[in-house]
Amino acid sequence: MEKYDVIVIGAGACGLVVANGAVAFGKKVLLIENENWGGDCTNFGCVPSKSIIASSKISHAAKFCTTLGLDKCSFPDAEHVLKRVQDIVSSIRKHEEPDALRKKGIFTLTGRAHFVDSHTLCVIQSDESQSNVQGKYIVIATGSYPRIPDIPGLVNTPFLTNETIFSLSAIPKSLAILGGGPIGSELGQAFLRLGSKTTLIHSHPHLLEREERVAQSLIEKQFLSEGMELELDAKVQSVTFDQNLFTLLVFTNGKTKQIQTEKLLVASGRMPNIQELNLQNAKINFSSSGIPVDCYGRTNVSHIFAIGDVTGPPFFTHRAEHEARAVLTTLILPFWFKKKIDNQAIPRVTYTSPEIASIGLSEEDAEKSYGKKNIAVYHFPLEKVDRAITQSETMGFFRVVTKKYSSQILGATLVAPNAGDMLPIISLAMYKKIPLRQLASLIFPYPTYALGLRQTADLWLKETIATSVKSWFK
Repeated sequence: MEKYDVIVIGAGACGLVVANGAVAFGKKVLLIENENWGGDCTNFGCVPSKSIIASSKISHAAKFCTTLGLDKCSFPDAEHVLKRVQDIVSSIRKHEEPDALRKKGIFTLTGRAHFVDSHTLCVIQSDESQSNVQGKYIVIATGSYPRIPDIPGLVNTPFLTNETIFSLSAIPKSLAILGGGPIGSELGQAFLRLGSKTTLIHSHPHLLEREERVAQSLIEKQFLSEGMELELDAKVQSVTFDQNLFTLLVFTNGKTKQIQTEKLLVASGRMPNIQELNLQNAKINFSSSGIPVDCYGRTNVSHIFAIGDVTGPPFFTHRAEHEARAVLTTLILPFWFKKKIDNQAIPRVTYTSPEIASIGLSEEDAEKSYGKKNIAVYHFPLEKVDRAITQSETMGFFRVVTKKYSSQILGATLVAPNAGDMLPIISLAMYKKIPLRQLASLIFPYPTYALGLRQTADLWLKETIATSVKSWFK
């Protein structure tokens, strides 16, 4: 039986971080992947979705070029968009496949892994042959899979998920989406802009329920203005498929309506991928929500770690990589140098147009934690940012929640083009406990969208300090 210093189950973002890092420090590493080398982000998530979003932005710009003073713009042909997406995925994935990894010194096995005991794994390969391997340390990084809601008739239809939609050969004439979270919202707007008649069906009263109410309202208004059909606070009663059409019965606004569509995308969240691991054989604690871990990423079995989506939400690639870096440090250094996973606020971005980027507490959560009198919320509209005016992209805002007088940042929501690229300014300020007021002293280049952050910081002096001083004088 082959023995290894480190065995990593799952060749996604966090698994690759651990494997690449450990082999660079001289460890004997085995990386096991069942099917999709590169993981969800490369094959089905971030890479293909952002690729199709890039194409959809150009398509949308062509339709509205008159706002920029251009008289003639032709609507781009979307025929080759999905082929471009597939080519990009292939080009990135080739650096994450077994041949490329073996050149770095990483041993690889393609197959389904499950625990025999706490140090031994059985890997069943595509030809049903089996290999048993042992690891001093084992890292579980198996990610997550799409959650399929229990809707009558759904499982008997050829519905799509984020794992299959990018395999389409053409943009569908119509597309219905179940789920108004980040995946449903991003892909809904992208396919709408590429020519699909898009209907977004969501069980909650508003899209993106984790975001500030003002951000929810703005993105709903944007979607409606582009021609998307929204069915909010809706319950899908049944799904059927006949003559190449899906038929959905949807209960909304007190009545049942019928929706027919060429394609149906299920984007109802994700679940930790633990079913086939036989965790009980290694006496690892787990539940349907994932594998619980301590501050070092260890399971209840001290030499077995779990990182990324398999430990439960939030399901973010950057969160997974952050955990992987900490676990890697623990694996390559002597035991007394083991590294805790830094429990900092995790930023999130929904890549719609405009982007919605947020971190930390919402206004509502801050009020619950600190009391309404002890917090201040500073809101600066994008329509007052000169760069946004020049680009004719003024729908959005900068919104920062702070402790009232210290201006310590508790959370923020940025809604703007490239909001995700600006959010790390706030992330760094929160991480290093830099108060919002100090950002007012930072020189931002003019004209940039990020200048809106300084203008938001200026509001601390205008709205909190100046108001308080006036009150004292009175």
